[in-house]
Amino acid sequence: MNNGKQNKTVFTIFGGTGDLTYRKLLPAFYNLFSLFKMPQDFEILILGRKDYTTESYIEVIKPWLKKFTRTNYRDEVFERMSEHLRYLVVNFTEEKDYSLIKDVYDQWGGIQQRLYYLAVAPQFFAPIAFSLKKSGILDEKHSHQVMIEKPFGVDITSAQILHQQMCQAFDDDSIYRIDHYLGKEMIQNIMSVRFNNTLFEGIWNNHQIDNIQISALETVGVENRGAYYDQTGALKDMVQNHLFQILSIVGMEKPLDGSAQAIQSEQVKVLDALIPIKRGKLNEHLVLGQYTKGTSSDIAVKGYLEEENIHTDSTTETYVAMKLFIDTPRLSGVPIYIRTGKRCDRRSTEVAIQFKAPKGVLPNLLIIKIYPDEGIYLRFNAKKPGTTPEVVPVFMDFCQSCVYENRINTPEAYERLIEAAFKKDKALFTSWPQVLASWRFIDHLIDRIKEEKMIVYPYPAGQSGPSESDEMLRREERHWIDEEHG
Repeated sequence: MNNGKQNKTVFTIFGGTGDLTYRKLLPAFYNLFSLFKMPQDFEILILGRKDYTTESYIEVIKPWLKKFTRTNYRDEVFERMSEHLRYLVVNFTEEKDYSLIKDVYDQWGGIQQRLYYLAVAPQFFAPIAFSLKKSGILDEKHSHQVMIEKPFGVDITSAQILHQQMCQAFDDDSIYRIDHYLGKEMIQNIMSVRFNNTLFEGIWNNHQIDNIQISALETVGVENRGAYYDQTGALKDMVQNHLFQILSIVGMEKPLDGSAQAIQSEQVKVLDALIPIKRGKLNEHLVLGQYTKGTSSDIAVKGYLEEENIHTDSTTETYVAMKLFIDTPRLSGVPIYIRTGKRCDRRSTEVAIQFKAPKGVLPNLLIIKIYPDEGIYLRFNAKKPGTTPEVVPVFMDFCQSCVYENRINTPEAYERLIEAAFKKDKALFTSWPQVLASWRFIDHLIDRIKEEKMIVYPYPAGQSGPSESDEMLRREERHWIDEEHG
């Protein structure tokens, strides 16, 4: 350990023996360290209840890093990084244990940039923040940043309570709300495609766009998250955060500059402009589904109701399809279809922009592929070679993730987010006004769902979702778009 007195960056992980730390955070640190992107003088303090020493903890994490690092794992790099790592046995629910944390900080000395990553259940966010403040750790001579994962509350009321509690220990500028989707390469690329290409920016409006589709489909079920998921559902787990973040980037105006404040301000305008679904119109705008037993990748899988920790009479939705409109001059009147689901026929997150078409030809189509493939697909029309004037669709397909150099040079989401936090760049994090606006819409929608007693339609695992989702678009002579069939 470095015991010098110079300025130091200290990254502290609460929940240091959990899957998030093993699978995402520590591999992200390794990647940053191996690429010389860590601060010049840094320490990583791991807090956990398990009775490890620093030496035994380092042995525990080694196989995880070998498996999950993006850059090539090398023992010598890991050994050098481990010199900056310390494990401390702490029960973060016990206020007295915070004196142990403070002692470690004091040993390192100097003026410190302290980052606290709360890789714990959300109910512990506020108690940890209170204990950090009460213990004197949040000393004003140091800078302090706290990083928390979604969910940010379970509704607008609980989100407001959490926000107020966190702000008793940290000012809002020091709270970094993580939505890992914002760290994905192609999410960031949406802005580049839109605002740096006259080809697209000039036609990104309701005069030229017929409809927009945002899809986030998964082949997995709820796995070991049954107890959490059954209280949450797809609307709160995916739509309120991930999909609304994508929607806000697709629909926003060009920010005044590249600052976090400018970008987030434009995103909030889009979320505030979401038009609530009118009473009695819910069935025209929304489809809910729940997967039943079926086949995924040629393997028989359980239905949702047979999953562990799921109530046998649960009506929790594992699939959502919705038609939305935003009241902005740019996209007013353009239907925006979003869908997300578990145990679907493919794993795919993408944005599709379908443009209006002259009579008799296929519409131009732009697909921004976010995950697992990353790239841009464009369909347009051209004359078929030969002596006839026949017009046929042609395709351009840029697969960014297909190029080895791009894969190596593209940081993973947590890697990008941690580096941004070191630089105090909040552009990749969710602002409080964004949280508030998204919960306002979702709470209103959930109240309407309960009021109108909406049906949750079954769909077999391994399919694209309930047939009612396809029918919602078919009524308007549209269909869900993917690269294979446009």
